[in-house]
Amino acid sequence: MSSDSIKGGYGPCENSDGEHAKEVAQWAVTEYNIKHRHERPYLYLLSVLKCESQVVAGTNWRLGLKCKDENNIEVNCEAVVWEKRWENFLELTSFVVFYPSSG
Repeated sequence: MSSDSIKGGYGPCENSDGEHAKEVAQWAVTEYNIKHRHERPYLYLLSVLKCESQVVAGTNWRLGLKCKDENNIEVNCEAVVWEKRWENFLELTSFVVFYPSSG
């Protein structure tokens, strides 16, 4: 049984290329940059590679992202954002950057 068939699990976004998914992705990258501005290279969003959502008290978005850092290195990232649209609420619950191996 796949996770998208389990009640409460993540499933594909209805419109992963939609404007709202892109807005949530850009918000996640901006929030990451704010939280890590003195510790990590600044990231720029290039595209949303994958979008999954989970209905909770709102929506959890799990986003696969392609970004470029300030050193022009392309990286993949995974962001999880909790959203309650009716409250205009967003929270970045996880953000992982996957740098290419240098070996």
